[in-house]
Amino acid sequence: MKSIALAVLLALIATPGLAVPMCYAPKGGNIVVFEFQIGKFSETERAQFYEQRLRMMGIDARQTTFWNGCVQTDVRENGKLTMRFYDPWTLEEIPVD
Repeated sequence: MKSIALAVLLALIATPGLAVPMCYAPKGGNIVVFEFQIGKFSETERAQFYEQRLRMMGIDARQTTFWNGCVQTDVRENGKLTMRFYDPWTLEEIPVD
């Protein structure tokens, strides 16, 4: 009986951790990126860059930041703001279970 209770407790603790999006590694294998930069971008400037790219895709992104390597933004839809996460490599939405 104790082992069942322990298993249930561990499952409840681990479940929220599985719902956290992680974007530190590109999906689909290795990616080679050729780029150059003049100076360094601050996190705020990078967030503005991604917000602009999302808006160019038709996504009404606001208050963009980074979380666990993902682009985290608030999206206005039907008058409501919802938090969404996007992969910084592909800008595909990452579902949060």
